[in-house]
Amino acid sequence: MLGKFRLSYQPLDPSGDSISSSVDEERRHFIEQQEPCCKKCALSSDPSSRRWSYISLFSLLLPWALLALISSASLFCLLFRHPGEVECARMLSAASPALESSAIQYHDATFHNAFGLETEYQGLPTPELELRWGALWMRGMIEVSKNVVEKLNKSTENLKPVVSDDPARGYAGVLEVFHHLHCLNQIRQFTWKDHYETHMAEWVQEHPWIIDLNVTNPQSDMDRKHVDHCIEALRLQLMCAADVTPVLLRPDPDLGVKADFDVHHRCRDWDLITNWQDNHKIELQ
Repeated sequence: MLGKFRLSYQPLDPSGDSISSSVDEERRHFIEQQEPCCKKCALSSDPSSRRWSYISLFSLLLPWALLALISSASLFCLLFRHPGEVECARMLSAASPALESSAIQYHDATFHNAFGLETEYQGLPTPELELRWGALWMRGMIEVSKNVVEKLNKSTENLKPVVSDDPARGYAGVLEVFHHLHCLNQIRQFTWKDHYETHMAEWVQEHPWIIDLNVTNPQSDMDRKHVDHCIEALRLQLMCAADVTPVLLRPDPDLGVKADFDVHHRCRDWDLITNWQDNHKIELQ
């Protein structure tokens, strides 16, 4: 045991030069092997180096974090935001080029329709009154694209194209509100049929597009069918729209109670719709 110890023991060089050459060689080899590891340790222990590592990592993760934040915000808006009036109109109405062009806006209005109140659309027929009613509904035709026709669950077969030799163009149509006003006017005129015959026969003959009635025949089958069609069109529309605005009651000394027909409503802007119609009126080619 002592011999082995003596063999492995190397005394200091008498000259005082640190260690022997063999030990120097072994130590140098050991240091060279450990140097890469030491450099890594030194790098990891350097505060400035760690700071740049964190910055690099942050730069890498930041775009992904922002993308996740934007996606979450968009999803939140889609799920919880309240749609605007125009968007609600599109959701709750059938397809229409007027809706696609944002021609629909709303405003609050109170109807002025007390029982017995006279307005410019009532009374004994006159040429001025007939022209006034005609201006309500005689607004012309519009172009309806193939895309809108398909959304209406309609086939394009047997539809009238705006331009007969251009398949890229749409089809002729009218906004339903003007058809309903035409029907209401037709019923009004039917109730005055005798008056047209006795007081306005010549004017009626000169304006057949305004008064589409056979005033010389009180029993006209076509007039009766036309009015029946119009009554049905308005019945369908009234039941479809199903206005649930309350009509309130007022005390009345004679009747006990009477209806207050000055009803508050949320109305579509009529001028905006007619302006859109006028700007999109077409002539067939």
